Amino acid sequence: MAPHFDPPMWEQRRICIANTLYAHNVQSVLEVGCGEGNILSFLVSPSPNDHHPITHLTGLDISSSALNLASQALRPTLQDTRDLRTDPLRITLLLGDATTAPLGEDFDADAVVCSEVIEHVHEAQVDALTAAIFAIAPRLVIVTTPNTEFNANFAGLNYGTPAARLRDADHKFEWTRMQFEQWAHAAAEAFAYSLEVRAIGLRMRGASEGFIACGGCSQMAVFVRRPEARRRSQREAGAGGPAVVARFEYPVFEGPRLSGAELAGLVREMAQMVSDCESACFGFESLWDVLEVKQQFGRRSALAAWLDAGRGGIFAVASSAGDSAAGRRYRIGSCS
Repeated sequence: MAPHFDPPMWEQRRICIANTLYAHNVQSVLEVGCGEGNILSFLVSPSPNDHHPITHLTGLDISSSALNLASQALRPTLQDTRDLRTDPLRITLLLGDATTAPLGEDFDADAVVCSEVIEHVHEAQVDALTAAIFAIAPRLVIVTTPNTEFNANFAGLNYGTPAARLRDADHKFEWTRMQFEQWAHAAAEAFAYSLEVRAIGLRMRGASEGFIACGGCSQMAVFVRRPEARRRSQREAGAGGPAVVARFEYPVFEGPRLSGAELAGLVREMAQMVSDCESACFGFESLWDVLEVKQQFGRRSALAAWLDAGRGGIFAVASSAGDSAAGRRYRIGSCS
């Protein structure tokens, strides 16, 4: 079997980005260079951090054709109208060049993501793109780009030889780990952010003994805003901002809300559906994943409190102190 990433690199990258957003309680995201909307589509799925759900996604790109594809991918589907979300989600797609048509003074987002984009601009434009990424002083900034040193593990790229090629025909450059860290540290200093640099895709499955350990296939910089960071206006007098090409609002569950015996009956019915037939036990997450239950309770903590109170004849199975609700198990008892 040929060397490959498992999960695929694109999936590893999206998981790393999403988990970083969730860990920082991000609720609104701007993606600079969103392309066909692949990362935004990944973030449409409800966050596991249901106390801080992502409720607003904005994508900005210079390509109208890419945004048309993003619009098709992100438009609410028939299933979205049937399986109603518990939290609102609004998506906005913008057409424009971040370096020349910056966002308005009233635009805000908790986080800015710029993934596998910076290598597509000419090096003379890197400073302008960097300024655009940090212009609104978001709480969190995530930037990823290929690690050119990892090209040594792709035979066809001829890394380190006069015939060396970049990974993509549209790449204007690819940075080494040192070059990326130098850029990231300079940006962190200039815009008042703390910095952490991470590697994504450290090892290929099926790689030969000649595999060269040289960091990850992709590299990610995570910037966290310091107190002294400030918004920076980029727009010159008379300059227009990006154009809105699409707006979507996903339908949300608004009721009816059950209570008392009706709610207990629903929970017992769903618990019986997901429980083990012999033990009548089930895991918290199995019940939480049932849409009707999620719609009624809205938050994991609300369901956990209801179950822990022994309502509906459902009781917590003895577990060690400190166990989170997600890892807890419950047993269906008698209704009497």
